This record gives sequence, structure tokens and C-alpha cells, in this order.
Amino acid sequence: MIKSLIVVLLFAFSKSGNAFLVQGYDVSKAWEGAQIYVPSNFLVKRVTTVRVESPMPVVVLLHGCGGIGDHEKKWAQHLKSEGFIVVLPDSFAIPNRVVNCIPSSDTPNIGKVPTNDLRPAEAEFAMRMIQEQVWADKRNVFLMGHSEGGAGAFLTKEVGFKGIVVSGFSCGVRRKVGSADTTPFIAINWEIDPYFSKDDIPQRQCSDRPFWKDRTDKVEIILKGKGHATAFDHLANQEVIKFLKVRVQK
Repeated sequence: MIKSLIVVLLFAFSKSGNAFLVQGYDVSKAWEGAQIYVPSNFLVKRVTTVRVESPMPVVVLLHGCGGIGDHEKKWAQHLKSEGFIVVLPDSFAIPNRVVNCIPSSDTPNIGKVPTNDLRPAEAEFAMRMIQEQVWADKRNVFLMGHSEGGAGAFLTKEVGFKGIVVSGFSCGVRRKVGSADTTPFIAINWEIDPYFSKDDIPQRQCSDRPFWKDRTDKVEIILKGKGHATAFDHLANQEVIKFLKVRVQK
């Protein structure tokens, strides 16, 4: 009973339109403000302007704490070039949504926004809306997130995604692993990431966490050296595409 009440309080649908409230934040606005990259289309699209000849595989890409920047656009262009429609929900299109990190000091969470609830909800809402889109191959919808978005992807309920890609996040938050957690999973991190490593000592990785042993289809790529962004690394690009393509249902 208590658990059900908590769910109702955290994830409450309004009575009008597609509004989807999470602790007072309207997650539907992230979907409405999404940038969409479509193969063979030069211009970035919106959810209402996507046109394709036939449905295509989709990657929902959750941006980092600073919003949709060069890093996310680089990933989107790369995925688009390999035949995926890329949907980037814009968390900052949500009214009253403020920045929840200090990039200059490598501080990933300053506690102003309930991102551990909000970012997974953005992914779940996007998945729900993608089921209504004629341009989406609904058998092949993947989830990817970087940094704060990586945490969001890690915490998202496995609601039909064909695979989950976590970038720039070492799985360092608690996550309940259930019997349904069989979705293929890949983690891509640097050996030393300033957001997670102290004194340039290699940090714990996703494979060091308790949840890892319970997954059946999992891949971990550790990039040598120090960094946080992954989109500009050839190995990261190569491994993500390999992970996605082998799991696309024909």
C-alpha cells in the first residue's frame, strides 16, 4: 500500500493533455522540446516534423547535466550516420528546471533537482510516446545516456528497450535489480574520470558494482587514460554501434 502511494505521488498524470508530473516537473515538455536526428536529413527535426519512407530503429539519448551540447550532438550525428533515428529529450524544456551540477568543479549533483527520478521519467515518457510514432520501428528502440543522463538511463525501468548504453557514469547509485532486468547493457567509461575519481586514482567501474553479476547480457568498455566525454573517442563510437547493430531485430 505504501509503495503504491509513493508511486502515485512521484508519477502523477495530469487530467489534461499529455502532462506527466514528477515531483511537480512536467516531463512531457522534455519530449515536446526534443531534438531529433534522422538519417539522410541534414536539418534537426522536432517530434511533429519527422518524415521517413519506412519506420527506423530509434535511440533515445539522455543528455548530460549541461543540456544538449556538442558532445550529445556528436553522438547523435554518429548514430544517425549508422541508420538510427536519435531522439534527444530536452530536460531544460521542463518549466523551472535548473542546472543540477557544477561542471567547472566536477561536481555532478548539487541537489537542486530530483534528477534520479526526473531523468528516468524522461526516458520512460519518450518510450511511451515513441509507440505512437509512425516513423519509429517499435521493435528496435534503444536507450542511451551520458553523465547525468547516463545515471538516468541506468535507473530507467526496462520498459521494452532493446538495449541500454551508459556513458560517462560508473553506475554509482543504488538500483534495485529485478527478474525483468535482462535488457542488454553496455557501459563506457574512462579509466580515470574527474567526476568519479579522486587524486587521479582509477575509480570503481560498473563491473565492480553488485548489480553487474546479475545481468546476463552485458559489456563494459574502459577507455584508457583520463576523460569524461566519450563521443569523440573512436573505440567508444565503434563499440556502441557494434552493440546496437547486433541487437537490431530484422
